[in-house]
Amino acid sequence: MLLIKLSKLILMLTLSGLLIIGCNQESGSASDSEAADENTAILEADEQEVDAGIVDVTTSDFKIHAPAKLKKGWTTFRFTNNGKQVHFVGMYRLVEGKTIDDQLRDVAPVFNPLMEGLRRGELTKADIGPFLQRNIPEWGLQMTWVGGAGLLAPGDKTESTFYIDQSGTYLLECYVKAPDGQWHTLMGMLHQVVVTDEMNDAVEPEAYHEVSVSNSGVDAPQTIPAGRQTFKISMLEQPEGFMPYDLNLARLDGSVSIDKIAHWMDWTNPGGFRAPAPVDFLGGLEHMDAGNHGYVMVDLEPGEYIWISEVNAGTVNKTFVVK
Repeated sequence: MLLIKLSKLILMLTLSGLLIIGCNQESGSASDSEAADENTAILEADEQEVDAGIVDVTTSDFKIHAPAKLKKGWTTFRFTNNGKQVHFVGMYRLVEGKTIDDQLRDVAPVFNPLMEGLRRGELTKADIGPFLQRNIPEWGLQMTWVGGAGLLAPGDKTESTFYIDQSGTYLLECYVKAPDGQWHTLMGMLHQVVVTDEMNDAVEPEAYHEVSVSNSGVDAPQTIPAGRQTFKISMLEQPEGFMPYDLNLARLDGSVSIDKIAHWMDWTNPGGFRAPAPVDFLGGLEHMDAGNHGYVMVDLEPGEYIWISEVNAGTVNKTFVVK
């Protein structure tokens, strides 16, 4: 049982793309003054709205701008992507006593030789688990994913709500690849948040529509009216040997096949998770364990859309129409 559990944790981290490749942060990054102004605005919003569980989260190329401290309870990420590349913001809890510095020192370097081996063909997908088991400390395989805001196209906005039930040290991360193959994580898109023992005053949202994710796929309404919509997304099952499911929303334009989108969702593929994305992503709900649920609030125009998970994207997807 211990070996099975460890193997599952290893593969969870593998699919998370956690802290993959060290990169040059200067290319395409916001200026120091722009970053300072944005962080000041976020801190001011945090002071005003932290009790209500409202969190302004902004991404740029390449940084996650968010508060450094939150309370437990229902938490809404009002996510704005000010970057020129697609980004997301996943949130996970580190084991007790570990911080972003430990993650950067003990976990991040491992992915340099791993990714290089995959690119050169010296390693295969079957080698990833054993490689991580040999090179990553045990604590580095024990993060707890709680949610976050899904993939979002440049210049767009979305909202995602999820429940934080434990205090501790959390990280916010985006591990999309830049066009040159470098990973956003170590280009600066890793942000530490401390969750206190205090509870916020937020209440659970009410949803217009329900969506569920299981090992057999996505169950969701086939037709949705246009306008502002709230979706309740429930993670019903845990994928065998993989990290928890997420669910991302994208608009289809008829020029890209579902197979191509699913191929892009797999970071181990040569062009997988590499900007630009093949479709315009509108947000979603990031990874969380089975038995949990969250909410996505989004404005929808008439057209065809798809729900798709990074995990098992080829089968865990569902198209629908907005009228």
